[in-house]
Amino acid sequence: MGDLLDIPIVARGRIIMPGDDAVEFRGRGGAAFRQADPHKHVHDLVLGDTARLRDLHDTPMAEIVEVLAELGKRLRLDDNPLLQESFALALRAGGLAEPILRGVYDALPEMFDPAGMTALADRTIGLAYLDGWVPGDGDYDCVSIRAVGTRQLHITAGNVPVVAAMTVARAGLTKSDILIKSPSNDPLTANAIARTLIGLAPDHPLTRHIAVAYWKGGDEFMDGQIVRTSRIDKITAWGGMSSVRHIQKFLTPGIDLTALNPKYSMSMVGRETFASEAAMDEAAVGLATLAGFYNQTACANTRIVYVESGTDEESIERVVELGRKLVAAYATLPPLLSVPFTQRNRELEAELEAVALEDDFYHVEGGTLIGGFVVSKFNDRVEFFDKLNNRVVNLVPVDDLLDVVKWCDDTTQTVGLYPESRREGLRDAFALAGVQRLVALEGGDPLTVYANAHHMPPGSPHDGIEPMRRSVRWVVDMKPASRTMALGIAAE
Repeated sequence: MGDLLDIPIVARGRIIMPGDDAVEFRGRGGAAFRQADPHKHVHDLVLGDTARLRDLHDTPMAEIVEVLAELGKRLRLDDNPLLQESFALALRAGGLAEPILRGVYDALPEMFDPAGMTALADRTIGLAYLDGWVPGDGDYDCVSIRAVGTRQLHITAGNVPVVAAMTVARAGLTKSDILIKSPSNDPLTANAIARTLIGLAPDHPLTRHIAVAYWKGGDEFMDGQIVRTSRIDKITAWGGMSSVRHIQKFLTPGIDLTALNPKYSMSMVGRETFASEAAMDEAAVGLATLAGFYNQTACANTRIVYVESGTDEESIERVVELGRKLVAAYATLPPLLSVPFTQRNRELEAELEAVALEDDFYHVEGGTLIGGFVVSKFNDRVEFFDKLNNRVVNLVPVDDLLDVVKWCDDTTQTVGLYPESRREGLRDAFALAGVQRLVALEGGDPLTVYANAHHMPPGSPHDGIEPMRRSVRWVVDMKPASRTMALGIAAE
């Protein structure tokens, strides 16, 4: 079949290769693959009877962590032919350059670190609640609570393949059954991880509760068959707004949707940035790192920079100089974080060319290959802010950083800040506005800035929520209360 790759459906320990019922799909970037027709395998993809979760429900968390940790050891790109195949396809179908994608894949084993997974499960849910019934204290020792695994559909995003590994790990740590709908720009990573688990532990409950398949977004038949209370309890959707709206059509009482919908991120720099050349240089490195990592494909990437500055000619020239330093700093980013582009973003270039003609209102430099910036000469962002990509940012002057609150809501994920001395006076206002993470631009070198913005403790919130805690069902078991307790309640 030439470049046409055969991808199996993974159905709870079974590998279903495409045969007479094979369907050809086109991924992004021209990548093509075949898979068994998912319409004919709906019953293989869903669990159905919740009693079938009992084997995973009864498996101790220590054993689950042990198996996942061993899985992580087998997810080294250089040693795993299945991952090598998925890497090659993701390189063609996705938007990440080879050194960046390789860095992402090299990080997969770390996601299954046993200490980290144990802390993640314990801090978000509690190991005791996952392994048994936890009684209350004192007068409430008649009430016990347990976290119970659920049947889940995960509509994953493909912009960064770590989502596939994260989904598999979280499913095991919540003792849940999962069906992963792979994305067209990364149709094989979750599949490769699931098949690696089959090779490691073919009969383990973890293996028997993972299914992976691809079907086109918006497929009414597939979604209508799968999103039923008899088959699914929870949905986690990482897709764009259109896919989230589509899946909402099938929701009924009894199905809980966690929508990790697209987020927008930005940065803010205070007037102190212009106090010295050294401060401008440090801020520029921080901005370049947050705008450039993963080549600006992630929700956490800065796309707009609000600069505490006037709009007079002299002030705007200082903002332009900061933009030039930002673009120059892209060259300092290591290849595993960011590289120049090989193809132009024609749609964005057309927008930049249009506003460049309005030189009374905008100043434009750079482009979509090495990166660039557009400075607004007034207190507002460009109309095409949601199209900013290819390491192109919009610098917007504001009178006061607190003014930026009006552009924030629950779609605002990560906000970079410089200098640190402004943090205490800003964080509560931005927290109330909907911002989910406030990170530092200080650090002086890209890897330090990146680490400071991403290395969070296990169990930290994700997009303002705790997805793992929402993935389980919390069940209360109430024994008869003592007569004294019952009389006390009655007397009230």
